[in-house]
Amino acid sequence: MTDIFVKSYDEQRKPPSRFIVTGLVVLAVTVVVIGLCLWMDSRSVKASAAKSAAQEKPVAAPVKPPVPAPAPVAPAPAAPAVPPADLKAQQLFTRAQSLAAAGSLAQARDLLGEVIATASEESLKNNALRVQGRINVQLFLSTTPTPEKKNYVIQPGDSFDKIARQNKTTVELIRKMNKIENNMIYPGGRLLIPAAPFVVQVDKSAKTVDLTMNGKLFKRYIAGLGMNGKTPLGTFRTVVHQTNPAWTPPGGGIIPFGDPRNLLGTRWMSIQDSTRPEIKGFGIHGTPARDSIGAETSNGCIRMLNEDVEELYLLIPRGTDVIISE
Repeated sequence: MTDIFVKSYDEQRKPPSRFIVTGLVVLAVTVVVIGLCLWMDSRSVKASAAKSAAQEKPVAAPVKPPVPAPAPVAPAPAAPAVPPADLKAQQLFTRAQSLAAAGSLAQARDLLGEVIATASEESLKNNALRVQGRINVQLFLSTTPTPEKKNYVIQPGDSFDKIARQNKTTVELIRKMNKIENNMIYPGGRLLIPAAPFVVQVDKSAKTVDLTMNGKLFKRYIAGLGMNGKTPLGTFRTVVHQTNPAWTPPGGGIIPFGDPRNLLGTRWMSIQDSTRPEIKGFGIHGTPARDSIGAETSNGCIRMLNEDVEELYLLIPRGTDVIISE
């Protein structure tokens, strides 16, 4: 009979050694893994904390160089106060310009007269004189009645030339004032003619030519006069009136109109004093040299802009008084 091997009771209860070793190995690995995980977690937390601290740490602002304080600015000088009279005069001048632009010339002229009488500012007064003079000429050459004009009843045997000579004016002016282009007039008809003769007054100091009627300023022009005071003083009368004149220079010869060397412009009016025949060769004339107006550049004559001398030539006849003063 085969022997049956039977383990003793103590041997059956004793665990095998290989199981113990396996268990120890598993436990050691588990401990190592857990420790490694804990170590990695701690590093991650420290990195996050460092990053947060870096983000929260304030960044120092760049230091800007100091800006120098601006230099003190001197206060602007106060504008001079406008006198109440000049303020009112300026308002009247503006109103007069508006009336003139609208065609109300007589009203505009009256307001400009107030400006001239009340303004203390020289430039304002001169502007008013300039505009008033232009309006005076416009009204004078129109059919509108003004104090500078009177009615004349045409008589049998009258002609334009006769009426002009009797009333110290020109045929051309009468025609323009009455809008007549021919020589036809009829007895009993009426004409507007100048109310009184014009007088020319030259102020050497101011370099102005004033056209007056009955002592009242009609229009002021700016003129050029003789070098070194050569323009003579005194009372003269116009003698020769010429359009498009030739010029005879002091050295002799004749320079025709239109030649650039001709200094007389488009009109010439010689002046003479019958009591001083030695004063000769002087007159009122135009000039193409606009820069010479308001200066002393002539040989003694009175220079005017061509457009101004043409207007004066139209308004005054031969024999008009010319008074030259300092």
